[in-house]
Amino acid sequence: MDNPKFIDVDGYRTRYFDEGSGDPIVFVSGGEFGTLTGATGWSLNFDDLRQDFHVVAVDKVGQGHTDNPRSPADYVLDTAVQHVYSFIRTLGLDRVNLVGHSRGGFAVTRIALEHPELVRSLTVVDSGSIMHRSSPFYGEVWEKSASIEDPREKYGFEMRAAAFDPVTVTEEWLDDVMSYVTSPKYDEARRINVEMRDQLEKDFWAQQDDLQERIRAGALKDMPVLVVWAYNDQGAPLKECGIPAMDMFLPNVPRSSMHIVNQSGHYAHREKAAEFNATLRHFLSTV
Repeated sequence: MDNPKFIDVDGYRTRYFDEGSGDPIVFVSGGEFGTLTGATGWSLNFDDLRQDFHVVAVDKVGQGHTDNPRSPADYVLDTAVQHVYSFIRTLGLDRVNLVGHSRGGFAVTRIALEHPELVRSLTVVDSGSIMHRSSPFYGEVWEKSASIEDPREKYGFEMRAAAFDPVTVTEEWLDDVMSYVTSPKYDEARRINVEMRDQLEKDFWAQQDDLQERIRAGALKDMPVLVVWAYNDQGAPLKECGIPAMDMFLPNVPRSSMHIVNQSGHYAHREKAAEFNATLRHFLSTV
């Protein structure tokens, strides 16, 4: 996953990767403002799928090497959702296959609900943001990592904690993460995100409730949807999040299916990359 590009999206300098040809797939990573995730988390999928598709992966606003939100009031979900939507429009893409992991799964689902004319299919991967109210897992991880002084060791620990197999967190992936988590931009996003936590949480729960109500009301009834979940995900557990997501999507979205990945933590698309890529390829061949 080489040759990053930059583009202006509504005034935000935005990093992205763009390779291949064919039907477009847009990968959207998880996390929120000032967190570790970015476009290169898709590297094991991007480099394979670019052989058959036009693949695009983007750093969301306030993540990776993309600019931070302009003001503290913008540290809400709508800012991230609008940024991804505007990014797709800025690139001139149409009828895209949206693939979102974790909090990115929430963003792509919102785009599918609000702009169905833009979306050919929707794939949601381990998105506790769609179904879960709260999880103590990450708080416990951050508490344990607080005493680790070396930045690379600290952030590597946090990333590996979410994986079933720590080998999934490659040195190349960690290299890219370190290229932005050591920047003033990252420190600013993380600080403001903590300061605005009450605002973000209140907005998040309201948005989640609205998203679930719209799906149950049939708003995605004409959309091909694939749900992928890891059996061993601790941050978005299958029992508390994945099965309820299945029970929400499948009865209300006729062209939907679910794939459960065994022996994988939160990064199902990386930990079982070959299985994920084959599943996604098959799904896209049917839409």
